[in-house]
Amino acid sequence: MNILNKKKILFFLMIIGFFILFYEKIYSSINLKNNFFLEKKNYIHQTIDNKNKPWISLYISLFYFTTISLGSLLFLSIQSVSKSGWSIIIHPIMEVVASFIPYGGIMIFILLLFNSIDIIHLFHWMDSSLYNSISLKYDKLIESKRLFLNIPFFLIRSLIYIIGWSFFYFKIKKISHKLDITHSLNDYKKLYFFSIFFIIFFSITSIIMGWDWIMSLNPHWFSTLLSWYILSTYLVTGIGTITIISIYMKKKGYLPFFNKNHLHDLSKYLFSTSLLWSYFWFSQFLLYWYGNIPEEISYFIRREESYGYIHFWMLIFNFLIPFFGLMSSKNKTNPKIVLPITYILLFGHYLDIYNLIKPEIMVSFKNSFFFIFSEEIGALLLIGSIFLFILFKNLHKNKLNPIGNPFFQESKKYKYPYM
Repeated sequence: MNILNKKKILFFLMIIGFFILFYEKIYSSINLKNNFFLEKKNYIHQTIDNKNKPWISLYISLFYFTTISLGSLLFLSIQSVSKSGWSIIIHPIMEVVASFIPYGGIMIFILLLFNSIDIIHLFHWMDSSLYNSISLKYDKLIESKRLFLNIPFFLIRSLIYIIGWSFFYFKIKKISHKLDITHSLNDYKKLYFFSIFFIIFFSITSIIMGWDWIMSLNPHWFSTLLSWYILSTYLVTGIGTITIISIYMKKKGYLPFFNKNHLHDLSKYLFSTSLLWSYFWFSQFLLYWYGNIPEEISYFIRREESYGYIHFWMLIFNFLIPFFGLMSSKNKTNPKIVLPITYILLFGHYLDIYNLIKPEIMVSFKNSFFFIFSEEIGALLLIGSIFLFILFKNLHKNKLNPIGNPFFQESKKYKYPYM
C-alpha cells in the first residue's frame, strides 16, 4: 500500500497542529503583559491558565489516542482468549491500531516528568511548595496521601504501566507474525497464554492508572467507579477505530474477506460497549445524587458551574445516537450508517476524556456551550496525525491475512446465523 501521499498530508497536519497548539500560548502571554487594565490578581490567574492551556490539551489528546490503542489491544486479547473464530481476519487491524501504545506512553511519561520538575502544572499535588508546611499552599489532605501520591512512586508506577503494555504489544505482535510463517499449534498456544497474561496485567494496571493519571488531578475528589468508567471509554473508541479502519481497508481492496457479517459483529460490540459506558455514567451520577457526599458531588458541580453541563451533552453522542442508530440488525450491516455513528462516538468520547481532565485543572472557564478552543484542535491535529502516521506505517508493513491462525478459514467463511 502506497502511503507516500498520506505521509505528506500527515506531516503537513502535524505542523499546522503544532502551530495552532502553541500560537495561542505565545500570543496570550504577549497580550496579557501589554494589558495594563488587568487587575494584578486576575493577571496572575490568567497567566497561570495560559501557561497550562497547551499542555492540558496535549495531555487530553495523548491520553485519548493512547487509550484507543489500549482498547484495541485489550479487544484483540479478549478475542484470542475466547477463541473467537469470526474476528481472525481483522486481528492484523487490531494489532495496527494498538501500535501507538509505546509512542503515546512515552509522550505521556515525558509530560508527567515535566510536571514533576515544575516545568508544567497539570497535577497540582506535585507542586513543590505543597511539601512545605509553612507555605500558604500547604494542603493537609494531600499530605495525608503522600504514601501513595509522591513523585518517585508515581513515576515508577507510570513506567511500569507503559513498559508492561508495550512489552505485551510487541510480544503478541511478534508471536502473531511468527504464527503466520510456522502455522504451529505451539505458537498459537503462546499467543493464547500471552493474551491471558496481558488481560490479567491490564486488569490491575488500568485500575491504578485511572487513579494516577485522571483521579489524582484532583486529590480532593474520589470515585469507586472511575477506572471501570474509563475502561468502557477506551473499549468503545478502540472498537470504533478498528471498525473505521476495517471498512476503509475493505473499500481500498486490502481486506477482501471482510464482509457485512464481520461488520455486524463489530457493530454489536460498539452497541454493547456504548451501553456499558452509559451504565457506568448513570451509576456514578445516581450514586452521587442519592448520596450527596461533598467529596463526590464536587465533580458534577464543577462541571455544571464552569463547563456548561458538558457531562449531560455527552449522553447525546455516547448513548442516544448509538442506541437508536445501532439497535437494528439491518443498520449494523450498513457501512453508511455504521461509519457516521462511529465517528460521532469517537467525538463523543473525546468530549468524555476532555470532561474528565480539563475541569480539574482549569476552573476559570466561563459558562458556555462552546468549550472546545484552538488548543484542543491543535493538539488533536498534532497527536492525531502522529497516531495515523504510525497506523498507516504499520498497515504498510503488516500482512493483512493471518493465514497461520487455525481459525482463519472459519473467519473467511463466517456468517452471522440470525441475519
